[in-house]
Amino acid sequence: MKKFILFYCLLMIAGTGFSQMKDTIFFNNGSIVIGKIKKIKLGIVTFDPDDANDITVQLRNLKTIAAEREVFRVETTDGNAYYGKLVPHPSNGFVRFVNGIDTSTILVQEISVMYPYGEAFLQRFTGDVGLGYNYTRSSNFGRLNYDGTLNYASSKVEISLAFSGIYTFTDSAFSRDNENFTIKNNYYFTPSWFGTVFFNYQRNLELGLQRRYQEGFGAGNKLITSKHVYTWARGGFVFNQEKSTENVTNGTVTELFGQLEFNFFRFTKPKIDMLLAQTVYYSLSQNRFRNDGTTKVNWELVKNFKLSLEFYNNYDSKPLAEGSKFDYGILFGFSYFFY
Repeated sequence: MKKFILFYCLLMIAGTGFSQMKDTIFFNNGSIVIGKIKKIKLGIVTFDPDDANDITVQLRNLKTIAAEREVFRVETTDGNAYYGKLVPHPSNGFVRFVNGIDTSTILVQEISVMYPYGEAFLQRFTGDVGLGYNYTRSSNFGRLNYDGTLNYASSKVEISLAFSGIYTFTDSAFSRDNENFTIKNNYYFTPSWFGTVFFNYQRNLELGLQRRYQEGFGAGNKLITSKHVYTWARGGFVFNQEKSTENVTNGTVTELFGQLEFNFFRFTKPKIDMLLAQTVYYSLSQNRFRNDGTTKVNWELVKNFKLSLEFYNNYDSKPLAEGSKFDYGILFGFSYFFY
C-alpha cells in the first residue's frame, strides 16, 4: 500500500510540469495509462491517452482511477449522484470521491455514468440508429425497417427521442405500415424518482390506425441500476387524438398508462444487450385496453456496430376501424451505437 501511495505522489509531482493535470487509469495487471477520461457509460470507460487514439476499457479491468483535473458528475449503481474529483484508493477496485466537503469511497464497478461536468455537453448524448431490409423476387415484395434513439442527460434532466418505421414496397405500391415517434422529458427530484412529460405519434395500418397523437404526464422511478441491469417504471395519464384508416375520429380520449422498461448489458464476449419494454393503457370512458411492447436484442459484431433482432407487439381491444385487434412482427437489422 505504501509503495502504491508513494508511486501516486511521484506521479502527481511529475505531472506539475504539464499545462494541466492528467487523468490516469490503473489496470489490474499493473499497467498505467495517462491522458483524459471522456466519460463512463454502461460499464465502459472512454479514454483519450496522450499521443494515441481513444480507447475503451471495461471497469472490471481497472484497479483504481485518478481524475482530479476538473469536476465530474458521477452516478452510481445504487442510485446516488456525486459532483467532485476522483483520487486513487490503495485497495484494489476502489476509488475515493472528493467533493471539497467530504470524501466517499466507492467501488469502481459501481460507477454507472460519469462525465466532466463543466465541458461535457456533447458527452451527455448517447444513441443508436438501425436499418434493415428484406426482398423476395418471386413476389416483388420488399420491406424496409428502421429505428433510432437519441438521449441527453444532465444533472436533473433526461431528454429522449425515439423513432421507428416499417415500409412495404411492391411493383405498384408503397405503404407506410407502421410508424412511431416519441419525445419525452424526465426531471429528477431525487436520484431515482422523476416526473415525466412526453409526446407520441403512432401509425399502424394493421390495427386500422391512420394516426394517433398522444400527450402524457406522470411520475416514475429507477427500480434497478446495477452493473448489468437498468430498470425503470412510470405511470400517469395520456390524452389521445386518433384517426382511423376509414377517416373516423374520436376527439380527445383520456387514458391511464403504466410502463416498465428492462435493460440488460453483457460486456464480455459475446457482447450482448437486451431491451424489454411494455406499456399498457386503459380508458375508463371507453372501457378500452391497449398494449404496446418491444423486445430487442443487440449483438456487437465489431466496435459500435451491432446485429439487431426485435419482436414488437401491439393490441387494441376496441380499434376505431373494423379488423384485427392484434399486431406483431419480427425485425432484423444492423445498428450503429454511439456512447
